[in-house]
Amino acid sequence: MPMLLKAVLAGAAIGASQVLILVFWPHDPDNEFTGVAVMMFAPFPLAFLLSWAARMPRWPIVGLSTPFVMFVFAMVMVAGMQWLPDSPVSLAIPAVIGFPFTAWLCAPGNRMARIAAAGTVLLAFCAAPLVSKAIQAAEVIGDMKSSGIPLVAPAIPNYRLDSVDPTWLPEMIGFTYHPTDDHGSGRWVEVYVRPGGAASPEAACADPMPDWSWKTVTPCRQIAPGVWTTRLENGYTPVYARHGDALVQVGGYDAITEDFLLSVLPTFRPITAVEIAAAS
Repeated sequence: MPMLLKAVLAGAAIGASQVLILVFWPHDPDNEFTGVAVMMFAPFPLAFLLSWAARMPRWPIVGLSTPFVMFVFAMVMVAGMQWLPDSPVSLAIPAVIGFPFTAWLCAPGNRMARIAAAGTVLLAFCAAPLVSKAIQAAEVIGDMKSSGIPLVAPAIPNYRLDSVDPTWLPEMIGFTYHPTDDHGSGRWVEVYVRPGGAASPEAACADPMPDWSWKTVTPCRQIAPGVWTTRLENGYTPVYARHGDALVQVGGYDAITEDFLLSVLPTFRPITAVEIAAAS
C-alpha cells in the first residue's frame, strides 16, 4: 500500500477517535475538562503507535510531530470555520490532513519542496488569527447593518475597547471598555447600541436590556436633556440617550459615577471594522 494512502488512513483513524471521544465520552456538567483533555491528548499515543504500525519512513519523527502539525492545521482551519459544516466530524479534518502531510515532510526526497510547503503552512498558521479576526469583524459589521443598528461606539479618554459582544444581535451590540492604566478597580464601562426606533431613552430605562433580572432600586429619572438613568440592585448604573439614529446605553458599577457616564455620551462616533477586529 502506498505510503501516503496509509498515512491518510492513519490520520482518519486519529480523527475518528477524537470525534468518538467528543460524542460518547461521559459528559459531566460540572466537569467538562476530562473529556476535552482526553480528546486533545489522544493523538499523541495514537500517532506514535500508528506511525510504527504503518511503517512510516522515520516513523518516530512522524509519530512525535503529527499532533503538533495537527494543531497548526486546526488553527488555520479556525479562520475558515464558516465554510465548514457545523458537525463534530469537522474535528477530524486536522488529523486527516496533518498525518499525511507530516509523513510526506519526513519521507526521503526533494527537501526544497518540503521546506517550501512547511514554510507556507507556518505562514498560514501565523496569519490565521488575523484572518479569523477580520472575518469575524466583517460578520459583525454585516449583522449590524442588516439589523439597522448604527455603526457607532464611544472613544472614551484613557479607556480602550477590550471586547465586542455580538450575542445580542440583531437587537443590539455590546462593547466593553477598560481603563488603560488599571484592570482591577471595577472601572470598566459597558456600552450597548440599539436602533433608535427600538425605544425612547425613558422607555429603555424602564425596561433595561440586557435583562439580567436585577431589580431597580432607584426609579428612572432624567439627569440631563434626553438622558435617563436608574440603578440596579447589583450596583450597576446605566444611562440611556440618543445619538443620531442610535439608542445608546452606557453603564458601570459602583466605581463609575453618573457624571462620568454623562461625559461618555458626547464621545460616540462611527466605529470601523478594524476596531471591531482588534477587540474580537
